[in-house]
Amino acid sequence: MQTHYRAVKQKEPHCRRLTDILPFASMLRSYKLYLMLLVSSIFFIVCQNQGSITSLVSNAAAASSGSVDDLPDVVAAPLQANDGLELLYGDSEPALGAEKIRSRSLNSKDMLQKLNDRSSSTSSATSTSATTTTTTTTARTTSTTTTAKVVPTAPSTNGILAGSSSDVPYRFPVDTKQLPPLYIITPTYRRPEQIPELTRLGYTLKHVQNVLWIVVEDSENRTASVTRLLEEIGVPFVQLAAPMPAQYRKQKVKPRGVSNRNRALQWIRANATEGTLYFADDDNTYNLKLFEQLRHVRKVAMFPVGLISKYQVSSPVVKNGTITGFYDGWLGGRKYPLDMAGFAVSVKFLHKRPKAQMPFKPGYEEDGFLRSLEPLELKEVELLASNCTEILTWHTQARKNPPAPALDRKKYGGTNLVQLTSWLV
Repeated sequence: MQTHYRAVKQKEPHCRRLTDILPFASMLRSYKLYLMLLVSSIFFIVCQNQGSITSLVSNAAAASSGSVDDLPDVVAAPLQANDGLELLYGDSEPALGAEKIRSRSLNSKDMLQKLNDRSSSTSSATSTSATTTTTTTTARTTSTTTTAKVVPTAPSTNGILAGSSSDVPYRFPVDTKQLPPLYIITPTYRRPEQIPELTRLGYTLKHVQNVLWIVVEDSENRTASVTRLLEEIGVPFVQLAAPMPAQYRKQKVKPRGVSNRNRALQWIRANATEGTLYFADDDNTYNLKLFEQLRHVRKVAMFPVGLISKYQVSSPVVKNGTITGFYDGWLGGRKYPLDMAGFAVSVKFLHKRPKAQMPFKPGYEEDGFLRSLEPLELKEVELLASNCTEILTWHTQARKNPPAPALDRKKYGGTNLVQLTSWLV
């Protein structure tokens, strides 16, 4: 009995140790299971809300970087194609009225859209905070040279849109103090060569910075085909319509493009303060060096034009850096026998000549306009193109084509030719 008693007494501590370990192991397993369930739950929640978390992080990043100081200079530039905004000119003729503006930067469309969204969100946040508190902010500014007045779309009987106006500034991508802007005026009219020639000029201007392309159609209203092309090219532009007065359409030799150019001059007087204006017809070819030389014109600049008249060049005659006359295939008693593409004018100088405009006199449009800028002495004229020794613009007018015949819809209906006819005149 004692031996048996001692055996039981010896096993008792061992059994006690086993019974003590078992609850601790069971508890550890429970904790592990609990942790696994917790991690799984968190992972599941994160996966389900990944989109919301990403959006939250993006919004926080945009808010932190959306201040005025961090935005590039291009922020205020473009008005989008379907934004329903119209330019309004206070003193324009009733037949001219409000005109559409479409602006595209030299940057990619995605960047512009991002900048517009950031600009609008910043403006919204600023206006919201202004209702509760007054703050003082300092922002980096750039020279703004074009101001447009926009109105909501509201059609009227003559195709002109009406509505109340508000000021919307247009800013060029590069500070205009560093890179003066260029206003390229292009009159155009419907013809078989219109779209290809505008295409050529448009993609040339796409390589020019701080440019605003003012395209003025000789029609009662802006045409959809020209609008579509301008938007596709992507150069910042203003599209206007200024038909030739009826009394001049009956003439054998018509003063083509005069009403268009005068309409563009009216727009520049109302919206621009500095830079250079240049009449760039759509049937010419231009060297990019010309546009860079045009930026710093103080009053009036002149330069040669190639492939014109029997002499194949129209140019000032320069001797020792001074204009001594003009070389042109037809002088016609003109004081300034120049081609339309052979001169440019400072916007500031134009403002000092408020009555300057182009006359409805075929063959004398350039001469009449330059005379309206007087007083102007030849010694004040700036000579570009290496002192008028280079040709940087050419008359490369396409051969005139007859209007396209009507498509046989019965024969070609349902084919690609139906769509192609929308590109033809």
